[in-house]
Amino acid sequence: MSSLQTDTPLSLHHLHVTSDKPEALAAFYEDLFELARMNSHGDAIVLAAGERAVVIGDGKPGELAAAAYTARDHAALALLRARLDDLAEPPPSTASLLFHDDAFTVRDPQGRRLILGVARVPRSADRMAARVQHTVFQTTELEKVLDFYVNRIGFAVSDEVVDEDGALMTCFLRSDDEHHSLAFFRGSNNAWDHHCYETRSWNDIRDWGDRFARARRSIFFGPGRHGPGNNLFFMVTDPDGNRIELSAELVQVDAGGLPGVWPHEEYTLNSWGRGWIRT
Repeated sequence: MSSLQTDTPLSLHHLHVTSDKPEALAAFYEDLFELARMNSHGDAIVLAAGERAVVIGDGKPGELAAAAYTARDHAALALLRARLDDLAEPPPSTASLLFHDDAFTVRDPQGRRLILGVARVPRSADRMAARVQHTVFQTTELEKVLDFYVNRIGFAVSDEVVDEDGALMTCFLRSDDEHHSLAFFRGSNNAWDHHCYETRSWNDIRDWGDRFARARRSIFFGPGRHGPGNNLFFMVTDPDGNRIELSAELVQVDAGGLPGVWPHEEYTLNSWGRGWIRT
């Protein structure tokens, strides 16, 4: 079976978030994440920097309209497009500011959108390192969703979390050599859970913690270390309540590596202390 990691690696490039107060949300990301405003595109605000970007559109707060992944080049994207051609849809118009014209969209069985393309501007170092790296969702149909992302799109399973009866609760998926760029957990709703920025070191985690503290954005989970991925982390929220994770030391996984299996307990979520177990 074709795998993204081996054949057409993808990395998370930007997110399209909706808000009923898009200007206020844009100001938060401009200020704390040092993003520059590009030309607004219709009713959307496009913000970008060296390693991170976000599109903020008018709509219901707390929802992710699309997650956008970049391929390494146009040839790789063409191979992926050929394999997914029956699923391909035109991308939203805002994608043209960040991706080349060969970008396309696919939808999963529950309607989530992935924009797949090639970034117009290569990533470059930011003053404060924090590369947009992964996003996570809650789903009511975990097995159905995972079948689509693994067997149809080509993500690979890095780690699984199971309950005491052996039922799958969470699955971490990779699209390149990093442990995960996407994850899903079983829940009672279909909702966006959080997105994450990968830094370079523990000192970067410290500096980002100080930055949020000065802005009076308190940490609500962490600092700590996750079991799956072994990454250092903490989490805060933006003005709409969207959860933001800052991470460091996320492990690399070889192609073909067997998935790890973790128990559904606090230690798995935070080996340093209290875990935040969703329901």
